[in-house]
Amino acid sequence: MKWLMIALLTLLAACSGTRALQASKNVPYATLEQTVHVGSSTREQVRAALGDSTAIRFDSGYEVWMYTYPAASGAPGEYVILFGGDGVVKKVRSGEVYRVQK
Repeated sequence: MKWLMIALLTLLAACSGTRALQASKNVPYATLEQTVHVGSSTREQVRAALGDSTAIRFDSGYEVWMYTYPAASGAPGEYVILFGGDGVVKKVRSGEVYRVQK
């Protein structure tokens, strides 16, 4: 089971620059940290506190949501939440998004 979560997060990291994972809501990082708790927060609680965001649903019942936050460096940050089939937060990942300038 642990390898499945690692594989999902790796897949998400590889796809984070694609249109499918563009976050639909910008939220302060402190709010994200205070709201999302691994092992106890549910989809309903996160939606009520942060609002809707981009969601990707998998046949396995897992679901990924992504929010953005303003990072200190000026680059946007992304906060990715992995929900299990039971609707409870299993993992979170956050970091600044580095864009290649053309």
